[in-house]
Amino acid sequence: MVLDMLELIIKSFTTICIIKIVLNHCLFISKLTIKIKFLGIHIELNGKEKKHPSHND
Repeated sequence: MVLDMLELIIKSFTTICIIKIVLNHCLFISKLTIKIKFLGIHIELNGKEKKHPSHND
């Protein structure tokens, strides 16, 4: 039981980190679909490319 919870926490943390890296680095992904079978989660992100760079870029 404890090992199942630990595995769930590790997989959830890894998934969240991957999504944050993709969003923080503005990787141009037209459509990102993540299906996590062990939680029954379906995450779908539709990204848009930057046509004009902002002042920070």
